[in-house]
Amino acid sequence: MEIHPSTTPPASPTLIIDGSDSVVFVGVLGLNGNWLARSKQAGAPLESLFPAIEATLDAAQLTLADIRSFIYCEGPGSVLGLRLCAMAIETWSRLHPQSAHYYAYNSLQLTAALICVDTPGLDQALLISDWKKGTWNAVKIRNGQPSVTEVADDATIANWTGSLYHLPQRKGWQQPPAKATTVEYRPDRLTEAFHMPQPTATVELYASGVNVFQKWTPERHRAPTPS
Repeated sequence: MEIHPSTTPPASPTLIIDGSDSVVFVGVLGLNGNWLARSKQAGAPLESLFPAIEATLDAAQLTLADIRSFIYCEGPGSVLGLRLCAMAIETWSRLHPQSAHYYAYNSLQLTAALICVDTPGLDQALLISDWKKGTWNAVKIRNGQPSVTEVADDATIANWTGSLYHLPQRKGWQQPPAKATTVEYRPDRLTEAFHMPQPTATVELYASGVNVFQKWTPERHRAPTPS
């Protein structure tokens, strides 16, 4: 039987790692998408990622050698957190090649999908998160369905007439619009939108401001080789 990666669920057990928020989230999914363990770790990503991984695997009674696939958050969000998670996944999948199957989801699109779940009949809305001064990462919701992640400027936000939501993800450089409703980031509800993770050949992080994915490789920068 031919396997179609876009429709085939990740092999279990699956390790889920999300460093996009100020709190690192780690979870393990077993057969049929059931949670075997979940944990959150507050603090700087460098100090919180590995304790969260260890605690979650211990709770699931598993080791990294047992993992058969990874689901990761591609962003947007904390650049440091996302890159540390990418580096960790790349390293572990080299040590344990049987786990080198990657699936990605977008933090803003996940949140938009959960807004739709919690607000049946939502027709038109805009979800934003901070990117840089005067610009925001944004996902439009139309007819109860989230669209792609794009960039919106202050003028677009000011002229928006539908429902407006704000997702705090990183240290904000600007105040959210006064009319925006703040929502909580809930990667622990990923199984409610389990159609979202898509297979990727490598660990690829979202790049704000462009319409393509940008591959990030955990390699040290080296000086040019003299000719």
